[in-house]
Amino acid sequence: MRWAIRVGAALAFLWAMYAVSPYIAAYRLATAVKARDSEAVKARVNFRAVRTSLAKQILVIYLSTTSDSGAPDTTARQLAAATSDIAGPLMARLLSPEVLIDLLDDGWPQMLVPERAPEVPDAPVSGSAPENTPPVQPPTKVPQTGLGSPRLTWRDLFFMVDMRGFRRFYLTVPGAYGAASRVQLDFHFDPWTWRLYGIEIPDALARRLANDLRRRISRKL
Repeated sequence: MRWAIRVGAALAFLWAMYAVSPYIAAYRLATAVKARDSEAVKARVNFRAVRTSLAKQILVIYLSTTSDSGAPDTTARQLAAATSDIAGPLMARLLSPEVLIDLLDDGWPQMLVPERAPEVPDAPVSGSAPENTPPVQPPTKVPQTGLGSPRLTWRDLFFMVDMRGFRRFYLTVPGAYGAASRVQLDFHFDPWTWRLYGIEIPDALARRLANDLRRRISRKL
């Protein structure tokens, strides 16, 4: 009987630890971002999976605003090769621990993308978005809570965490620019700890990076 009670108590303890582990993982990531601890951030990120999730977001926008349906097969192949070749270095810049910290602390990576966009948009290039497309402007900063904010509390983290089954949860960070800078982090249990597997970046940032990719490809072609 005592053996059964001890086993039951041990299982209850393990279940309680697992139940609170997503909140602990969110807190530890926030602590690493506040301290700008690159090594601690690297230990909590699956960079290959995050690279894939970011590339999908940026390439979807790039392809949706690039009109090349009538291009010859040779040009289409050149475009595909250039996209694959150039997107890699762009993702590497975005996925450096320093830039990730810069993104997560307030929802906008000023280190990679200036906080204020140029007043005059770049001249259109071949295969660029239509001329009537407005320039992408970063959002206006407002007092909100990001992972790097000293105002962040356990209560904030509790409401940011959204469990999805037993091996996945989302952490939605409002950022310092309101809804326009919301960042959603996708964590997986891998295998005995939670690691970041995906990032949904703000739409304005994704469009800025897609425009950057387009300019780089146009110069290469």
